[in-house]
Amino acid sequence: MNRLKSIFISTYLSYTFILSILSILKFYHSIDYAWLVSAAIHALPVGFVLRLYLVNTPRTTRRLKTITVAIMALTVSSTMVMQNSASFYSNFFIFILITFFGWLLYINWYSVLSVENNQLLKIGLSFPNLIFEASETATITTNEFLGKKTIYLFYRGNWCPLCMAQIKELAEEYKQLEDLGAQMVLISPQPHKNTKQLAKKHKVSFIFLTDPKGAAAKELKIEQKNGVPLGMEVFGYSSDTVLPTVVITDEKGVIRYVNQTDNYRVRPEPSTFLEVIQQTK
Repeated sequence: MNRLKSIFISTYLSYTFILSILSILKFYHSIDYAWLVSAAIHALPVGFVLRLYLVNTPRTTRRLKTITVAIMALTVSSTMVMQNSASFYSNFFIFILITFFGWLLYINWYSVLSVENNQLLKIGLSFPNLIFEASETATITTNEFLGKKTIYLFYRGNWCPLCMAQIKELAEEYKQLEDLGAQMVLISPQPHKNTKQLAKKHKVSFIFLTDPKGAAAKELKIEQKNGVPLGMEVFGYSSDTVLPTVVITDEKGVIRYVNQTDNYRVRPEPSTFLEVIQQTK
C-alpha cells in the first residue's frame, strides 16, 4: 500500500503541474477564461505542496477545507464556463475531475498513516536501549541520555517539509527546553550528509543522530516501508522511512509522553512538549 502511495503522490503532483502549465499556455493563446479556470484547479494542489516547502508550515488541518472547497467550487464553475468556450476541449473536463478526485485521495488516503497499537511505546515503560550513529564512525546508545529529560523526535528526512518546519519551530524554543533541563534528540534514517546539513543550518544544542537502514525504527515498530515519494532515491534517500514519532522520557528513561500521528500533516505543538517536560518530575 505504501508503494502505491509513493507512486501516487509523485505522479499526481507531476500531473497537476503539467496540466496547470498547459492550461496557462492555452489561455495565453486563446484568452479564453475556461482555460484560466482549468489552470487554477490544477495549480492549487501543486501550490499547496510548494507552500509547505516555502513557508515552513509545521502542521495543517486534517481536511484542508479551504483548498478543498476552492477546488470543488472551481470544478463546478468550470462546467458553466466551458459552455461559453470556443476553444476548451470538452474531454479536457475529465482531467479536471481527475485532479479533483486525486485531491480527495490525497486528503483521505495518502495523508493517513497506518499506526498500530505499539506495545513498546507505552507511558510508564522504559524506553529501549537503542543504537544510533552520531557520525560515520561514532555510535551512541539511548542509555547515554539517562540523567536528563529527553525528547526523541523521529523525523522522515530533510525531504519532508513538515518535518523541517517542525524542527525549525522546536529550534526556536530550544532555550526554554534547556532551561527546563531537557535535551532534544533528532533521529532520521536519512544519509549522514543530510543530517549534517540540518545540524549546520540550525546551530542549536540539539543532538542529531542517524538510524542506518532504519534498524531502531524496525525495533520500535515505527518503520514506514516505501514511505518516501517515488523519485527521492535520486537524491540519495532510501525508499523506506520512519513514521513521525515523538517520545519524551524522564531522567530514568521512563516514557512520559508518546505521539504517533495518524496523519503526516498533523504534528503536536511545541507548547505540548514544554508542558510535558514541566510536569515530568
